[in-house]
Amino acid sequence: MMLRKNGFTLIELLVAVGIMAVLTGLAAFNFNQARVRARDVQRKSDMSQLQKALEAYRNDTNEYPASNYQGTLKSPVVYIKNTFTDPRASEWIDYQYTPLLSNKAYYLMSCLENAADTTKTTVASGLCASFGAADCKCGSISSKTGVMYIVTNP
Repeated sequence: MMLRKNGFTLIELLVAVGIMAVLTGLAAFNFNQARVRARDVQRKSDMSQLQKALEAYRNDTNEYPASNYQGTLKSPVVYIKNTFTDPRASEWIDYQYTPLLSNKAYYLMSCLENAADTTKTTVASGLCASFGAADCKCGSISSKTGVMYIVTNP
């Protein structure tokens, strides 16, 4: 009489678990990269809104704010409704603003997490030194893992 075995062998189970582990690892990596890109898109959107508010302020006053730019853009005339902070505000520096040429120009800087982003500011532009980083690296206080993204008045 022949015995019939039902179920899987140990090797088959190990192969199936190994395949699932590899797929899970790939999915987790892609999910993390998607979160990084989403935060960078949020930063660029915030910078665009701030840039538009700064231009509206300049149209009304003929100059850009001298300091405390987000506070100035909120009162007495409301150009922005809320204060913009970095999506990782507890770990990353917030958006930085530097007025230039007696408040007739400005630089607005943020850090991007994705170092491969094509819109990052490069060392060749010479703008990074304005924010104290000759190598265009920025990010958390403990480790400079991001790259600078700088916009200026159009």
